[in-house]
Amino acid sequence: MDDIGALSYSQRLEKLNLTTLAERRIRGDLIETFKIVNGFVSYGSKLFRMGRSRNNIISSPSKSKDSNVRKLVDSFISERVVNYWNMLPKEVKDAESVDDFKVKLESYKKKCLYKDIGGFWEVSEELLGKIEGHNYTMNKEKHIEYLRSNPDVAKRKGINMNCNA
Repeated sequence: MDDIGALSYSQRLEKLNLTTLAERRIRGDLIETFKIVNGFVSYGSKLFRMGRSRNNIISSPSKSKDSNVRKLVDSFISERVVNYWNMLPKEVKDAESVDDFKVKLESYKKKCLYKDIGGFWEVSEELLGKIEGHNYTMNKEKHIEYLRSNPDVAKRKGINMNCNA
């Protein structure tokens, strides 16, 4: 894709119709959680504790006083996904199949984006805010100028700086 290297990270994602890796990870976690909770897979049945309603997941806080152990436990899917899963409406969680869940999840995301309601996709905005923060634009412009004046460097790094508009 011509001149993709000159675009910011968020512009590249938009042009390629992609989301951030963080958002894709959460979406994958939600899909995997759906499969485990609904018995579509033969593993992970003890990963999640379900609430009385059988719709929400209950977190199991780490009892360890060691901060490294707590960080490790927090990175497990059973802890990473709790808040995002519990934010989903019942009709998404009650999907009939994995494909149905994916469709309902995407539909819910679009509906919420349209109404400006938060969800797991906000992780992308937060991440992009950190990446493309304060001095990003000025530094990006300098970097693009450098790559255009040094096409061998751009080529060596695999950055497409061709502009055939």
